[in-house]
Amino acid sequence: MEAIWRRRSRSIVRNDPFCNGELEANTLRECEELVNNPRCVNFKYVAEGRANVVFSIWESGDSGARKGRFEGTLLRVPKATVGVTPCDYETLQDFHEHQVEDRVGRQYLVPQALIQISKEVAQVLHKKRNKADESKIQAGYAMLIQDMSASPGYSVLEFKPKWLAQSPLASPGAKRCRTCAREAFRNHQKQAEGHAVSVPICPLGLVHEDPEVVMDTIRRLAPKWTDQGHKRLFNAFNKSGILEKLLELQTKGDPDRALLDDPSDSDFGLAMTLRDCSCYVRMPDDVNQDLEIKLADVDKKNWEEKQTYWQETHWNLVDNGWYTCEEQVNPPVETACVLSRPTPA
Repeated sequence: MEAIWRRRSRSIVRNDPFCNGELEANTLRECEELVNNPRCVNFKYVAEGRANVVFSIWESGDSGARKGRFEGTLLRVPKATVGVTPCDYETLQDFHEHQVEDRVGRQYLVPQALIQISKEVAQVLHKKRNKADESKIQAGYAMLIQDMSASPGYSVLEFKPKWLAQSPLASPGAKRCRTCAREAFRNHQKQAEGHAVSVPICPLGLVHEDPEVVMDTIRRLAPKWTDQGHKRLFNAFNKSGILEKLLELQTKGDPDRALLDDPSDSDFGLAMTLRDCSCYVRMPDDVNQDLEIKLADVDKKNWEEKQTYWQETHWNLVDNGWYTCEEQVNPPVETACVLSRPTPA
């Protein structure tokens, strides 16, 4: 699979001389057959969200240090959950290939490939989960995806870029951006339950015109990295332009009242996808090698299911003063939004 991931990590080129469609199809077919033979592969639970579960996978005869044909690969499967209706995996793959790749750039996306799993494998995977709820893993479509987790010789950073521009529906005179307002509300809920909270990182700092603001944001994102590492990440973001591309697609897709008037609009749907994606950075220990920056979780949103939640979230932030720092709560909620920074004289 590593050869497929390398090819799918290059920008799209018509008549790509390095593309061997037949070889890739045969590799995927072989891997699908292996996945569906539990006697030939091992699975290990990694994590799960509301709609998906992720497993590590490797061939049974390989040592712990190697995973055979699944080196650098994870298995992602959907789960059936009462009250949750995500888009099916065929729709997600089509959206990935024909919307996100074309608009964002394939080289900046974690590559994925569609396969199918049998009922037997679905049952094996379900038993390996660490979460006890009413959801089930079912037979049908699944995905093999590139593994962007930590490995020897690399430092890894994972974060969510979130809303890189203010919401067009934010309250007048807002002192918090959409992300900081939402995180302030969430921190208030956590504090009310007795949980410790941390000051959220403002995503506007990642695309700020002042390089020092960007560096401050990067330091908070990667507090364990060295100054040299922070500088390498700063330069990698600038060279790739990926954050500016996200900013452009988010703002073009949601210029005014799409959330309230036209949540089915495809450009708005892409904007909401890119406001909830994850960003993975792999920094080689070798300073002469480039950093790898890729986006994951670029799934199409089921707007019919999400629109009420999105709209209710918006009105809560506006009506209860979370944008303007006028929320009536005790204890006060601390944020450090870029919008609240003093304006230089």
